[in-house]
This record gives sequence, structure tokens and C-alpha cells, in this order.
Amino acid sequence: MALLTQYASFFISPFGENSVTDELNAFLRSHRIVNVEKKLIDSERGTGWVFLVEYGSDSGKNSQNAPPRVDYKEVLSAAEYALFDKLRTLRKELSEKQGIPVYAVFTNDQLAAMVKKRPKSTKDLLGIPGIGEARVKQYGEAFLNLCANNKEALQDDEKTEPTV
Repeated sequence: MALLTQYASFFISPFGENSVTDELNAFLRSHRIVNVEKKLIDSERGTGWVFLVEYGSDSGKNSQNAPPRVDYKEVLSAAEYALFDKLRTLRKELSEKQGIPVYAVFTNDQLAAMVKKRPKSTKDLLGIPGIGEARVKQYGEAFLNLCANNKEALQDDEKTEPTV
């Protein structure tokens, strides 16, 4: 995919409000930044810094249509999140040993599904979207063991959660 380069400019006065600075920082956090140039100028708008931000986006991929990020701390209960975190740690250890990205083992959505569905067998793992036989064969046993070892903590959490 080709990278489409776009530009945005910001004028920040040392005597002005922080809103432009906040806007620039939010922009920098939310885009793929290629380059930032700054220049001190004295113009009719006043004295200040002009920031020219060169940023890119993948052609054919609209980042505004990307699915929103999920905050699993909000979606899962405290006990479920504790198991989710343990599954992520196991995933990271396995991926580092094999030199592959963590999502090549299992995605966060798949780990959250493991926490919610509490698989007891490889067949249960195969029922989670995106998990196929090859991954179950390679990683299934380790993840099933971790889920089984944390089953009691999750059951205790269910008993203490208020019902609505």
C-alpha cells in the first residue's frame, strides 16, 4: 500500500492560549507522523512558532473507518481482566520465543473470548472466531491449562458481582 502524504500547520503564540498546543498534541498522537518542522516567525498574526506537520495514511485504508479500540478493563470484570492479562503474558512469552508478533499467536479479541467462553477443550477453542486447527495444535494446550487454572478465581468473582 502506498503512503499518502498530507500536511497540517499550526501557529502557536508564546502569549496565546494552550488550546492550540493541546490541538497540536492531540493531532500528533492520532496520526502517523512523517516529519515535523518548526520555524519562529514574526508576522501580522504575531510572533510565534509555526509547525508544519507531514503525516501519512495508507491508501485504500481509511483510518476513520477502523474499528474503535476496546478497553478490556472496562469490558471485563476485575477477575476476568486478571485472567486476560495472564493470557496476554503467556502470548508474549510464546511470541518472543518464536520471533513473531503477538497477534500471530492470538489477538486480544480472541483472548477476551477465551476469558468469556472459558474453553475446556480444543473443540471449544476452535469455536472462537479466527482460531484454526494450526493455532490450536501449536498453542491450545498452554492456553487451555492457564484458563483451567484460573477457573476458580472467575467463579468466585461471579458470586461477588452485583446483579442488575
